[in-house]
Amino acid sequence: MKKILPVAALCSIFFIGCGGAQEPAAEAPAEGGAASELVSGYDLANGQEIYDANCASCHDEGVLSSPKTGDVPGWTARIDQGMETLIQKSIDGYTAEGNMPAKGGNDALTDEEVANAVAYMVDESVAK
Repeated sequence: MKKILPVAALCSIFFIGCGGAQEPAAEAPAEGGAASELVSGYDLANGQEIYDANCASCHDEGVLSSPKTGDVPGWTARIDQGMETLIQKSIDGYTAEGNMPAKGGNDALTDEEVANAVAYMVDESVAK
Protein backbone atom coordinates (compact mmCIF):
# COMPACT_ATOMS: atom_id res chain seq x y z
CA MET A 1 0.00 0.00 0.00
CA LYS A 2 2.86 2.39 0.81
CA LYS A 3 4.21 1.95 -2.72
CA ILE A 4 0.87 2.81 -4.32
CA LEU A 5 0.21 6.09 -2.48
CA PRO A 6 2.99 8.17 -4.13
CA VAL A 7 1.88 6.97 -7.57
CA ALA A 8 -1.76 7.73 -6.78
CA ALA A 9 -0.82 11.20 -5.54
CA LEU A 10 1.18 11.89 -8.70
CA CYS A 11 -1.70 10.74 -10.89
CA SER A 12 -4.10 12.98 -8.98
CA ILE A 13 -1.86 16.01 -9.50
CA PHE A 14 -1.58 15.19 -13.21
CA PHE A 15 -5.34 14.94 -13.70
CA ILE A 16 -6.11 18.05 -11.67
CA GLY A 17 -3.55 20.04 -13.66
CA CYS A 18 -5.06 18.84 -16.94
CA GLY A 19 -8.57 20.09 -16.66
CA GLY A 20 -9.62 18.81 -13.26
CA ALA A 21 -10.65 15.26 -14.05
CA GLN A 22 -13.03 14.05 -11.39
CA GLU A 23 -12.86 10.41 -12.38
CA PRO A 24 -10.70 8.24 -14.60
CA ALA A 25 -11.51 8.04 -18.27
CA ALA A 26 -14.01 5.38 -19.15
CA GLU A 27 -13.06 5.47 -22.79
CA ALA A 28 -9.86 4.86 -24.70
CA PRO A 29 -7.76 7.89 -25.68
CA ALA A 30 -8.11 9.20 -29.19
CA GLU A 31 -5.39 7.75 -31.35
CA GLY A 32 -5.71 7.52 -35.09
CA GLY A 33 -9.01 5.78 -35.91
CA ALA A 34 -10.23 6.08 -32.32
CA ALA A 35 -11.22 9.71 -32.98
CA SER A 36 -14.11 8.69 -35.21
CA GLU A 37 -15.20 6.17 -32.58
CA LEU A 38 -15.29 8.88 -29.92
CA VAL A 39 -17.65 11.07 -31.91
CA SER A 40 -19.74 8.39 -33.60
CA GLY A 41 -23.39 8.71 -32.73
CA TYR A 42 -23.22 12.50 -32.38
CA ASP A 43 -24.63 14.96 -34.90
CA LEU A 44 -21.47 16.83 -35.92
CA ALA A 45 -23.35 19.16 -38.30
CA ASN A 46 -25.63 20.24 -35.45
CA GLY A 47 -22.56 20.42 -33.22
CA GLN A 48 -20.89 22.85 -35.60
CA GLU A 49 -24.01 25.04 -35.68
CA ILE A 50 -24.16 25.10 -31.87
CA TYR A 51 -20.40 25.70 -31.69
CA ASP A 52 -20.52 28.62 -34.15
CA ALA A 53 -23.43 30.27 -32.31
CA ASN A 54 -22.38 29.60 -28.70
CA CYS A 55 -18.86 28.23 -28.23
CA ALA A 56 -16.64 29.87 -30.82
CA SER A 57 -16.53 33.20 -28.99
CA CYS A 58 -14.35 31.55 -26.31
CA HIS A 59 -12.91 28.44 -27.94
CA ASP A 60 -11.66 30.16 -31.12
CA GLU A 61 -9.34 32.45 -29.12
CA GLY A 62 -8.81 30.57 -25.85
CA VAL A 63 -10.74 33.07 -23.73
CA LEU A 64 -10.49 32.36 -19.97
CA SER A 65 -8.01 29.54 -20.65
CA SER A 66 -10.52 27.57 -22.73
CA PRO A 67 -8.85 25.06 -25.05
CA LYS A 68 -8.77 26.39 -28.60
CA THR A 69 -10.67 24.23 -31.03
CA GLY A 70 -8.16 22.49 -33.28
CA ASP A 71 -5.30 22.72 -30.76
CA VAL A 72 -4.40 19.02 -30.52
CA PRO A 73 -1.98 19.34 -27.56
CA GLY A 74 -4.47 21.52 -25.69
CA TRP A 75 -7.23 18.93 -26.07
CA THR A 76 -5.34 15.64 -25.66
CA ALA A 77 -5.55 15.39 -21.85
CA ARG A 78 -9.16 16.53 -21.92
CA ILE A 79 -10.10 13.97 -24.56
CA ASP A 80 -8.34 11.30 -22.53
CA GLN A 81 -10.91 11.95 -19.79
CA GLY A 82 -13.59 10.53 -22.09
CA MET A 83 -16.57 11.98 -23.87
CA GLU A 84 -18.95 11.48 -20.95
CA THR A 85 -16.75 13.57 -18.66
CA LEU A 86 -16.25 16.31 -21.26
CA ILE A 87 -19.95 16.49 -21.98
CA GLN A 88 -20.98 16.50 -18.32
CA LYS A 89 -18.51 19.28 -17.50
CA SER A 90 -19.84 21.28 -20.44
CA ILE A 91 -23.43 20.79 -19.31
CA ASP A 92 -22.80 21.49 -15.61
CA GLY A 93 -19.95 23.99 -16.03
CA TYR A 94 -16.74 24.00 -13.99
CA THR A 95 -13.90 26.22 -12.88
CA ALA A 96 -10.54 24.52 -13.09
CA GLU A 97 -8.26 26.40 -15.45
CA GLY A 98 -10.56 29.28 -16.26
CA ASN A 99 -14.33 29.43 -16.32
CA MET A 100 -16.66 27.15 -18.26
CA PRO A 101 -20.21 28.30 -17.57
CA ALA A 102 -22.93 25.67 -17.63
CA LYS A 103 -24.00 25.06 -21.23
CA GLY A 104 -21.60 27.79 -22.30
CA GLY A 105 -23.86 30.33 -20.65
CA ASN A 106 -26.88 29.44 -22.79
CA ASP A 107 -29.40 27.58 -20.63
CA ALA A 108 -31.70 27.22 -23.64
CA LEU A 109 -29.38 24.58 -25.12
CA THR A 110 -30.43 20.99 -24.65
CA ASP A 111 -28.00 18.43 -23.24
CA GLU A 112 -27.99 16.79 -26.69
CA GLU A 113 -27.00 20.05 -28.39
CA VAL A 114 -24.16 20.55 -25.89
CA ALA A 115 -23.02 16.95 -26.47
CA ASN A 116 -23.02 17.52 -30.24
CA ALA A 117 -20.97 20.71 -29.84
CA VAL A 118 -18.45 18.91 -27.64
CA ALA A 119 -18.23 16.08 -30.19
CA TYR A 120 -17.62 18.65 -32.93
CA MET A 121 -14.80 20.28 -30.94
CA VAL A 122 -13.25 16.88 -30.16
CA ASP A 123 -13.46 15.88 -33.83
CA GLU A 124 -11.70 19.12 -34.81
CA SER A 125 -9.07 18.74 -32.08
CA VAL A 126 -7.65 15.25 -32.49
CA ALA A 127 -4.59 14.22 -34.47
CA LYS A 128 -5.76 12.86 -37.78
